[in-house]
Amino acid sequence: MKTKETNVYNSLIVDTIREMIGLAKEGNFTAKQELNGVTVLVNGTSNAELIFRDQQRAQSGYIEGEVGPYPKAELTAEDKAKDARIEAKNERKRQKRQVEYEKKARAHREKVEAKLANAPTIELADEAGWQKFKDMNTDGYGGAVVTYSERWARLMQVEMANGKNLEDVADAAYHEANLEGITGFMYECAVSTLAACWKHGDRLRRWHNLKTQIGNEGEKANESGGVLNPTLLSLG
Repeated sequence: MKTKETNVYNSLIVDTIREMIGLAKEGNFTAKQELNGVTVLVNGTSNAELIFRDQQRAQSGYIEGEVGPYPKAELTAEDKAKDARIEAKNERKRQKRQVEYEKKARAHREKVEAKLANAPTIELADEAGWQKFKDMNTDGYGGAVVTYSERWARLMQVEMANGKNLEDVADAAYHEANLEGITGFMYECAVSTLAACWKHGDRLRRWHNLKTQIGNEGEKANESGGVLNPTLLSLG
């Protein structure tokens, strides 16, 4: 099933092929470019739609080598049958990868749940603030942030109860807690909320700022009490 993003990307590929054809016609040469792993050749009189068709076929593994500059106008019954056989093979591989991914994800979740089964609840410094955070995030997206934040904090608590420093376990616990596939923005929400509500939140804030900084902005944020947002940092 094609998504809106796929359709937009495919349109960009077609536009690129048309630009290549225009340049080839103007300069009277064969243009060559790699498009998503497929080497495409066009002349000034190449057909953009046919080039795109075979670029997609090559991208799916139906054909090997370079595409163009003059693909056949119509695919034969033999071509279509071969494409179908390869696609069926590709689909079996995709299904196998999906099964393996789900198996690993399930094992990871079970390991984390077992680790937290008898662990203490989140240690709060601001219970009212935490409750407000939960009340304001009851939809699927916000709820995932709440669940992740609590799980991350509890995993760090388990490690600290075993004598480890927060700064030494925060990153590993961050990855271990990530069962939802959180985004960068969701991570920022978790850090900001835990910094404000969790018993060990200020240490987490300071760790995050130093880990995130490019120059010394993390040190400045630690002095001011702020939380760095990595998406706003500039490398220039």
